[in-house]
Amino acid sequence: MINSALVFASDLNYGVAYILAGLLLIYVSLYKKPSLQTAFIFMYNCFMRPIGKHASQQTRLNAFYENQADVYDATRGGLLRGRRTMLKLCAAELQKQHGQGKKLVWVDIGGGTGWNIEQMDALFGLEHFEAIYLVDLCQPLCKVAKQRFKARGWAHVHVVCQDAGTFTLPSNLCAIGRKHADLVTMSYSLSMIDAFYKVIDGVQQLVEPSAGVLGVADFYVSDSRASRGDVGYHCNWLSRMFWQHWFELDHVYLHPSRRNYLEHQFSTIKEFNSRNHFIIPHLVQIPYYVWLGRRCSAKQAYLANDIPDFTLVDKLPTPTASPKDCLLPSTKPIGSNLSATLQPNQPGYCRLPYNPAKPEHAQFSTYIYGFTWEDPQADLDVLDLQKGDSLLVITSAGDNALAYAANTPDITLHCVDMNPCQNHLLELKLAALQILSFGEFWEMFGKGVLADFPYVLDTQLSAHLSPAAYQFWRSHTETFSPASSASWWDKLLPVRRRNLYTTGYSGLALQCFRVIARVLGISHDLHKIANASSLQEQVDIWRSRVGSKLLSPLSIRFLDNPVAMWQLLGVPVSQWNMLRGEGSMSQYVRDTIEPVAASMSFNNENYFYHLVINQQYSPKCCPDYLTMAGFTKLQSLLNSAHQTTFHIHTSTILDTLQSLAPEELTKAVIMDHMDWFSPEEAAAEIEALKRALKRGGFVLWRSAARSPWYAESFASHGFSVEPISVRQPNTLIPLDRVNMYASFYKATKL
Repeated sequence: MINSALVFASDLNYGVAYILAGLLLIYVSLYKKPSLQTAFIFMYNCFMRPIGKHASQQTRLNAFYENQADVYDATRGGLLRGRRTMLKLCAAELQKQHGQGKKLVWVDIGGGTGWNIEQMDALFGLEHFEAIYLVDLCQPLCKVAKQRFKARGWAHVHVVCQDAGTFTLPSNLCAIGRKHADLVTMSYSLSMIDAFYKVIDGVQQLVEPSAGVLGVADFYVSDSRASRGDVGYHCNWLSRMFWQHWFELDHVYLHPSRRNYLEHQFSTIKEFNSRNHFIIPHLVQIPYYVWLGRRCSAKQAYLANDIPDFTLVDKLPTPTASPKDCLLPSTKPIGSNLSATLQPNQPGYCRLPYNPAKPEHAQFSTYIYGFTWEDPQADLDVLDLQKGDSLLVITSAGDNALAYAANTPDITLHCVDMNPCQNHLLELKLAALQILSFGEFWEMFGKGVLADFPYVLDTQLSAHLSPAAYQFWRSHTETFSPASSASWWDKLLPVRRRNLYTTGYSGLALQCFRVIARVLGISHDLHKIANASSLQEQVDIWRSRVGSKLLSPLSIRFLDNPVAMWQLLGVPVSQWNMLRGEGSMSQYVRDTIEPVAASMSFNNENYFYHLVINQQYSPKCCPDYLTMAGFTKLQSLLNSAHQTTFHIHTSTILDTLQSLAPEELTKAVIMDHMDWFSPEEAAAEIEALKRALKRGGFVLWRSAARSPWYAESFASHGFSVEPISVRQPNTLIPLDRVNMYASFYKATKL
């Protein structure tokens, strides 16, 4: 019965093969437009021509490719996705590590026709390499590579037709001290190597120990029992079973043990999991991954000691086991990283490890706040930052942390957020500050768009991002490069994403605000307010045409419910109840908006409400880090020997505080998050703040209540509590440029 099932599965796979072959022929003929002869050669050799039995892998490969080697590159572009991405990431890492310094050595394992090397010449320049070795077991493909390199006059590029498991660098390189390769790549070759344990072990010895890079692009299927939270990693049951058996027909092995062992032997520095919608979009979804790694010691593997379900080494499949018989580790193995990594050589900032599979992190698929909704200037007026200060701040969108860093050099910022995506956004800003020009930076974070963002991400930003941050932004490239022009559909659905600031929950709020403005008929007047030439003009428009409609009972009723408050404004039920406990929602909204509309120009001064109306900043109305002066100062800090450092914690504030040394902090800015807490949760965090703060250090917070209940808890734990400012009802004096909160408090440790 089992044999019958296997025969049926084999027949089914071959039947599907003929169907896909026909579809591929149609697809190639109609859309890709190579010659029909090329399409037939590919279809026949891949799906119809019997390979037969062979004594070795080399003779089998020779037989499979001998009649299609000349059309290999013309027919693999759509199937082997991720190769250029992998090369871009490798080029970015090499540029970061070596710049224009020493000549490099590159070994391309399973390089086939030499396509990778030709592409790298355009991305990085082959003149930066002292020697390049293409290692492949297939003689027909090696022949094509030799002809290609000879035609281009690349004398330092060598084709080595041998088993990758036995390859070593030539003695002439070793004689001049070049015993390791700076770059090793494996493009769709790991899945085809029989003795993959031996090859991976050999590559580990081949890669330069301190800064060498290994790049891999290949098909894969996930381990059904792996508890890793990497974006796009997991495949469903059908995908795992079908693709693993389908590719095995051509001796391509997708068993998870290959990728698991790779990530066990190397420390991950970049990772991208995706699906190839080959031939039939959304129906055919072949899992593939792009991965970059670096050699790591056993000690480095245990850096992430906060991860309790990290698989131990002895749970890995043994190197002598057959690929088909390997038992898979139950979680991501030691040596791979945790979707985010500590980057000790990263100037200016580091992302501390975290486990993305934990429920408190896995619940978030995107960021809540695309911009920070607290005024940093109000904080700076009280913080009185000094060199050597150590601050704990909530990350949010990272805007306020950047404002603190730009204000005073040589400080330490512990940026904390439970939502990994908020930290991904801060990482992106820090990476862009380091390497982009001011013009590019303004396009990204002033206007919220960058037309060539995918290319900039791969070739420039990637080397400065943690694996988790890169994976997130690689999967969300449309954030900065949406459709270039509005369509009729866009006019019918004004909630369509337009740029960075219309994404996330805050972006949804901005889009809903635009819809409400259209319904109320005040869209045109709002844009006049945002571009008013004087404060008096702004006030006149507000009082005559906008205020009464925007603050109407209908608008207030739309907001006055827990669903709208959370989904649009990020206000939980507990905080909603606090503000309602001191007055009505109508009074709260009026006390928030009326003072800022009457006292601050939305065109020149108040960039918060300028963004709400225009969904982007302007050069004269934006956060300080988006000005030329702020950008220059931050770029200098991040690229110099200054001791301004961002420690990015993906964790709860309580866990972060407990991980710090006693009295390590001088100040803490915790925004409004204690409004969300129960008395027990607040008491635990206040106790942790007391432990982490130096004597005389203080905590700043905002609240939706004029008299937050937890102020007494601070006092009972040994803090002196004082209100910095409290918003009074029916006043036109705002607390700050946002004026969203009813109070601003300071608690000093006695």
